[in-house]
Amino acid sequence: MNRNRILVLAGALFAALVPIGAWAFFKPVRIIAPQLNGVTCVDSVCVDDMAALPAAQQLHSDARSNVARKLRPLRVPPRTVFCSTRACYESFGGIGRGITVLHLGVVIPPESWQTYIVEHEFIHMLQAQELGLRGRERTPAWFKEGMPFFVSAPPSFDLPDYARPLVGQYAAWERRVGRENVWTEFGGR
Repeated sequence: MNRNRILVLAGALFAALVPIGAWAFFKPVRIIAPQLNGVTCVDSVCVDDMAALPAAQQLHSDARSNVARKLRPLRVPPRTVFCSTRACYESFGGIGRGITVLHLGVVIPPESWQTYIVEHEFIHMLQAQELGLRGRERTPAWFKEGMPFFVSAPPSFDLPDYARPLVGQYAAWERRVGRENVWTEFGGR
């Protein structure tokens, strides 16, 4: 077998194994094709229990509307997986109260089916839309996490202790620059 043929075969094998490895070992990538992970999607809303679809669609709609009203609209409705079991959530690599996977989508665990939590995750999607993924990751924690907590306004009992100083920093900064300028201050669109 000549050298070029070996390189082509090795490249093909590598190209086939990378997606398989990503699917197996980096579970959040499953948001790309959530149906392959056992959920059913209707437009941009996915559920593991079809009986929960109307509630999930309402949460998705309410959170999108709130983000648009408070900040600006998301150009594309975020693909959102609403899990009714922890097993579903963990199968997408979920930890904590919700995850935003790059600019690809959001996964919500059963205990987080609250408009303000979905809104929080959608604000992360908006940050990626307005600043780009790299721009969002370069922002300080008080912006990256303070903004979603502040703008989504969870009840005080549901605001984690670690978030309180971030919210305070973000709120003070926003008061100074004005909500209408938050994106341009960080080089956004």
